[in-house]
Amino acid sequence: MPDYKVLNSRSKEIFTDVSLHPGEVLADELEAREIKKSFFAAQLGLSPSHLSELLHGKRHINAATAIKLDQLLSIPAEYWMRVQVYYDLFIERNKESKAA
Repeated sequence: MPDYKVLNSRSKEIFTDVSLHPGEVLADELEAREIKKSFFAAQLGLSPSHLSELLHGKRHINAATAIKLDQLLSIPAEYWMRVQVYYDLFIERNKESKAA
């Protein structure tokens, strides 16, 4: 799997000032597939409130959930984990820049 980066004219990596929580991506995917949230929560083995918190960015996607999403949506677990890690890094980088 290729590792894509956005580079500036001096080949330095550029980081975006916008990041999506994986729950937002999942919410869009469920909507596009017209999958009811309560039905999907049951398929994932989550309570509807837990799924709602995930979709609203209040919970993280862990490895177990990523594997279940892979099985149910045919979107690789690695994708979900990568989106979560990028989101977490984005949040931490913003904390550092505000503290400086």
